[in-house]
Amino acid sequence: MVLHRVHHQILRSHHLFEPLNDEQMDELMSTGHLLSIDKGEPLFRQGEPADAFYFVIAGAVKIYRLTPDGQEKVFEVIGDRQTFAEAMMLMDTPNYVASAEAVCPTQLYRLSNHTYMRLLQNNSRLTFALLAKLSVRLHQRVNEIETLSLKNATHRVVRYLLTQLVRQQTVDSQFELPMAKQLIAGHLSIQPETFSRIIRRLIDENIITQDGRQIAILDRLRLEQFE
Repeated sequence: MVLHRVHHQILRSHHLFEPLNDEQMDELMSTGHLLSIDKGEPLFRQGEPADAFYFVIAGAVKIYRLTPDGQEKVFEVIGDRQTFAEAMMLMDTPNYVASAEAVCPTQLYRLSNHTYMRLLQNNSRLTFALLAKLSVRLHQRVNEIETLSLKNATHRVVRYLLTQLVRQQTVDSQFELPMAKQLIAGHLSIQPETFSRIIRRLIDENIITQDGRQIAILDRLRLEQFE
């Protein structure tokens, strides 16, 4: 696969690829594929063979599972310059444990688990980079479990807004919600109507403003303390 110079620089900025030398990067990319997919297009389904992981160049992908009653539970939405499904390389199961689907037009790389694992055997820095990435994911999941188990819906929404503010690294306290409210509500295990009601309360209290998916934090301290 011919690797565009700009994409090469983007990949190099991610810690899963930074330890690779040029020869190793060429080896990894020789078995990879550059994909451009539309909104709603699946990348893989739960139960399919887990033979690849992904790097998002631009766009967003939701990771989700279907409950026995057919409800969709969104675990995470992966955005620009993030990877997903890399944990599958180290799991005993040969199949994906969740599904992945684009939530908007998305460009990304599909990278071979087999090739990356071969490179891991010869590069200790690469091994520690992968372990660091998985440790961060584990810490995020523990925090999410605590929030979902112990906190009420309002707290979940408030923490979600604050997390998005930090993640998008804005300087003017404004950010864009990465997905529709139905998906956010599913991610937080609340009903879409509950999410909308809490957002309306925050607006009425002059803590935030909303214009479509654009959110502006007017009073961060009050938002942090809001119940």
